[in-house]
Amino acid sequence: MVSLLALFLSASRAAGGFAWEDKPALTLLGIFSGLMYALPVAGGWIADRFLGHRRALTIGATLMFSAYLLLTAIVFMTHVSAVQAPMGQWSIPDGLPAALRSTYVSVSAGFWISIIALIAGNSLIKSTLVVALGDTFSGQDSRREPAYAYYYAGINLGGLVAGVAAGSVAAAHGWAPAFGVSAIAMGIALAAYLTFGHRYLKPRAASVSGKSAAAAPADTAGSAVRLFILAVFALLLLVYSIGSFQLWGTMSLFLERSVDRHVNAFEIPTQWFTSIEAAALILAAPLFAALWGALARRKREPDNLVKYALALFLGAAGLLLFAIAAAPHAAATKAGWFLPALGIWIQATGEVAAWTVTYGLVYRLAPQRIVSAVMGAFYAMTLGLGGYLAGQVGTFAEHLGQGRYFLVLGVATAAAGLVALLIRPGLRALAARKSIDLYSRTA
Repeated sequence: MVSLLALFLSASRAAGGFAWEDKPALTLLGIFSGLMYALPVAGGWIADRFLGHRRALTIGATLMFSAYLLLTAIVFMTHVSAVQAPMGQWSIPDGLPAALRSTYVSVSAGFWISIIALIAGNSLIKSTLVVALGDTFSGQDSRREPAYAYYYAGINLGGLVAGVAAGSVAAAHGWAPAFGVSAIAMGIALAAYLTFGHRYLKPRAASVSGKSAAAAPADTAGSAVRLFILAVFALLLLVYSIGSFQLWGTMSLFLERSVDRHVNAFEIPTQWFTSIEAAALILAAPLFAALWGALARRKREPDNLVKYALALFLGAAGLLLFAIAAAPHAAATKAGWFLPALGIWIQATGEVAAWTVTYGLVYRLAPQRIVSAVMGAFYAMTLGLGGYLAGQVGTFAEHLGQGRYFLVLGVATAAAGLVALLIRPGLRALAARKSIDLYSRTA
């Protein structure tokens, strides 16, 4: 759905979109993306303290399924409506005939209700599901972190299918059926969870607020230091996220308007480029897992700070390829599609280097009594704030020019990679004093 949102909001009324200008469309995308990753800290706390993990997942998925159905209906109403003014905004446009005002209000109200319901449902799911998976392994079971690699691959398999499905349906049948794909997928996911979740997501040991009792004695040992270390990792990942979230906003608009996406007579749908990211994530995950495992067996596996630095350097390389691709646009010629596609691929491999070790890192370092809330807070600091800031800084692209804009982001991301390497000795020394492990131990 996110791959459709900015394009739908900025599409003309004749094309069935809301006809928003780029700046408000990117601003909403940033706020929406930010809240989708910021509010899981509250949803995780509610799951830890009140609902329990299983009930929170059921309620959250039901909210999201209902929201997707409502959004699909609203987009269909938008398509058949005779309203020619931009739709979905807070105030009724001046000069809108009285006969069309009720339709405008209904569409706007339904749109914002669906957005709010999506954010609320996601807040209950996002961090809670990570913890529910971790709970299936008791104590310090070494299989937990490799399992998170499969979890991450599963997420991105969904992303791969989503981009292709949504883009193909949008190109062939319009916006409403494309949003309907989200409703169908969420319905299948909810049904699968209700059918199989009780069997395969069952905690392996008595839990302390969702985490195994075997790990409970360490809950208060060095909690402040562990949270500080997590905050440092989160700040590094925030910089990467600002660049990676460009794919859903500024990069998508650049691909839509300024890139020649033709392969012979076929024009590649813009949404397919989001599937390039997912494909890269799926293929890179087992390669990184094999690499880290081989190095670990030789006692040469790098710690997570080195892996984060690698992620940042790869993210910077992807952004710099976009900067190169955007250069012809200044001369009023469209860029080819290959460099942007390669940039997305390289940037995505950086995401794998970071996130496949992040879930286990947060699970191990977070105090057990608030593990879902801490996972949510990590999402908020990285993907939440990153998504919001990506939308905000994206508004400067028009002023700077696409090439210079991507260049600035690339340089900033590379600088963060250097910072990760510079602070590594001090952070490792601090962790060692509290017996904190900064390795993934994937072997």
